[in-house]
Amino acid sequence: MAGGATVGSSRHIRLDPHTLPARSFPHGEPAAAAFVIERNQALVSLPVSNGPARTMAVPIAAYRGVAVRMEAIGNNGDVRAFVELLHAESALTLLLASSDTPEDLAGDWQAWGRTLDLPLLVVGQDGSVSVPLLNRGVTIAPPKPRRRHSYFAKRRPRFLTRRKTGRPELMERLSGREIIARN
Repeated sequence: MAGGATVGSSRHIRLDPHTLPARSFPHGEPAAAAFVIERNQALVSLPVSNGPARTMAVPIAAYRGVAVRMEAIGNNGDVRAFVELLHAESALTLLLASSDTPEDLAGDWQAWGRTLDLPLLVVGQDGSVSVPLLNRGVTIAPPKPRRRHSYFAKRRPRFLTRRKTGRPELMERLSGREIIARN
């Protein structure tokens, strides 16, 4: 379980991708959503201004992917990184982890992608979403059969058809006395 951090707070958020269901209840932020992530769905409780919170069950397949986003903090070059479950509707985007050291979140980012079976995404400074290079793989075609003709698949290979089968020849017999220690 992890609590949300207020704006400017030094507290970090980290939900463990290996222990599902993961729960987050934000403290101090009235506009943030409380949520529970399971393997196949996310239960999101969105606050409503004039009534009780609205709870929705969103399938994990409806999310675009697990995104990493970085924001500059101040003018001295410090960076805060966020790992989010990215949805097309920004109110349903869920914060999974945040830290001032992006290196700490790299493992969580990949683990959330594997756990939820979602693609890894990178959100740029301008808000554009792209797929990182480590996620772009070469498409591998199914393997082709080794032999061209399935007609000959159960027969001997072509290069062995030219060879002659072995002939049993007379084997040389060795004779001798067996030496065994008996006393």
